[in-house]
Amino acid sequence: MPWTDKIYARSPDYVSREVAGEFILVPIRRRLNEVASLYVLNETGAALWRRIDGKRSAREVIADFSEQFDVTSEQIEKDFDALVEDLLSIKAIAEASPCRND
Repeated sequence: MPWTDKIYARSPDYVSREVAGEFILVPIRRRLNEVASLYVLNETGAALWRRIDGKRSAREVIADFSEQFDVTSEQIEKDFDALVEDLLSIKAIAEASPCRND
């Protein structure tokens, strides 16, 4: 399955905050022996983060974003791919299980 067909959900282990004009992700459930880190997202990353809802595929998020902003879907797909990789690596998002109606 192409990554754009996958659905991603935010981890409950992270909260997002806007502080002094910066959009940050804050891990809230870390063990004491792990290094606590804050993750700063740029404006595009923050807008994409807000759209990750565990219901829409990456393709739908990209389409929604490109409709609202003056950017090509090819460019946003490239940016979103990089963001997804980064967020997966820190476990801020995970692939969501598709809903089944059977």
